[in-house]
Amino acid sequence: MKILKSLTLTASLCALFMSSALALPPWKGGPALEIIQKKSDVEKLGPKSQLVLVCKSSNTVTVIDIKDEKQARKLCAEGAMIECKDCKKHYKVVWKNAPGKTGSPELKMDIVNAKGESCMFLARLK
Repeated sequence: MKILKSLTLTASLCALFMSSALALPPWKGGPALEIIQKKSDVEKLGPKSQLVLVCKSSNTVTVIDIKDEKQARKLCAEGAMIECKDCKKHYKVVWKNAPGKTGSPELKMDIVNAKGESCMFLARLK
């Protein structure tokens, strides 16, 4: 009987710790970012949204507080220039068809350098 109680207690403790380990908060490595790629993602942005600008060139992250929908649209507009504060380079927002989806009505946003290489991305904090 003692063995059964010990096994039950051990199993319940393992289950308790596993459930808490799998439900990590965002600052401990849990999923928290929603990458902005489509027009519908931009339309979801509103006042008090927070965007994360990730620069692949300098390996830095910048948090941008969105004040209103107009600011979000301006930031994600075709041809908008975004400056990375760490590497001091300017990058351009372009909207293009996804690879292999020529003529598709769904465009994807990309932030590219002067050579057309993808160097940044925007994500929304949940």
